[in-house]
Amino acid sequence: MEKKNYQLGQFVWADYATEQAEALKEFYKEVAGWKEHPIAMKDDAGDYQDYAMLTADNEAAGGVCHRRGVNSKIPSQWIMYIYAPDVDERLEKVLALGGKFIHGSKGKDDKYSFVIVEDPAGAVFGIGRME
Repeated sequence: MEKKNYQLGQFVWADYATEQAEALKEFYKEVAGWKEHPIAMKDDAGDYQDYAMLTADNEAAGGVCHRRGVNSKIPSQWIMYIYAPDVDERLEKVLALGGKFIHGSKGKDDKYSFVIVEDPAGAVFGIGRME
């Protein structure tokens, strides 16, 4: 997959964290015509696979992930991610405007590479930078 030029505010990814990742990856393969690309994961219980789901021409479509390890706090629903080059700055805006922080992952520079937040009405979405 080639690197894309994303714009601030553009939806760039979707993830679904669930206790039924194995079954649901098969469901989405049939329904959406996606194919799986396994991603090696590890938690206290051992090794497992999450899945980047790809279109027939190997374009990223989203992810189906186990709701465990780093994904254990993510709500079981499709989460749309909005692109932001500075995730920390956008998180500050979310909090200042009455939103809530749910979960995040920090990159090597100790800044968030993505966060999952809730807007003031209760809708959940993600903000992330694509690296």
